[in-house]
Amino acid sequence: MKQPFLSIITINYNDATGLKRTMASVLEQSYTDFEYIVIDGGSSDESVDVIEAYKENIAYWVSEKDTGIYNAMNKGIAVARGAFLLFLNGGDLLTNETALQDFVSHPSFKGDIIYGDYKFEKGEKVYPDALYPAYFMKTSLPHQSTFFRKNVFEQLGNYDESYQMGGDRDFFIKAYLSGQFEFVHVPYFLTFFNLDGISNNDAHQKQKKEEDERMFRANYGVLYDDCKNQLALEQELKKQKEKTAKGIVIRIKQKLKKLWTKGRW
Repeated sequence: MKQPFLSIITINYNDATGLKRTMASVLEQSYTDFEYIVIDGGSSDESVDVIEAYKENIAYWVSEKDTGIYNAMNKGIAVARGAFLLFLNGGDLLTNETALQDFVSHPSFKGDIIYGDYKFEKGEKVYPDALYPAYFMKTSLPHQSTFFRKNVFEQLGNYDESYQMGGDRDFFIKAYLSGQFEFVHVPYFLTFFNLDGISNNDAHQKQKKEEDERMFRANYGVLYDDCKNQLALEQELKKQKEKTAKGIVIRIKQKLKKLWTKGRW
């Protein structure tokens, strides 16, 4: 695959320190066939000074009030010219100077939504190669380690700005259930993920659960109950594996096989 022109989009609000680290990690990349876009939400700290210091290397930037994370990300989409888009928000970092080169040169870099893995302060997250409908009820994919082909947004529309924390998960669900796009996993730690974001804040967990439930019901429709049952069976299987009850595990596997051979997927 010919190496593509990329759009790296960073959104930020009042995190000058995190923004500076993020911008440095992007602009030190050995891969240079990309544009850098920075969307600041009208920060009152030194964020604009940081942007100004790097402005000669930024294709587009703005600092103005927005209505939230996904409004800012949509602003980035609107001006992006790349064949693929990566959302690396303030505080997130590329793992090393060759991260972009390594990722886009990987043999698995193909498809429409190409997701990698990430590290964080005390660990790492590795994603599965194969996805299935109920997966997105259990967890999501990492937008900071995912490249989206630009035409995915052109076909599906942008992020739903009614969500404050789950707009990226909602978009992944829509894209997956549409059946229009190829999801591909690249087994590479592309980023260091900053876990200080709003979606990981305990104070916002009630709101997050409410948002998740709303998006699940809106997106899954008649598949909602089957997916919930699938997750419950997976959880039961996990518990029984821990108890090493071989006979029970076999019966649960049979239930799972029956559920997923209904021809509905």
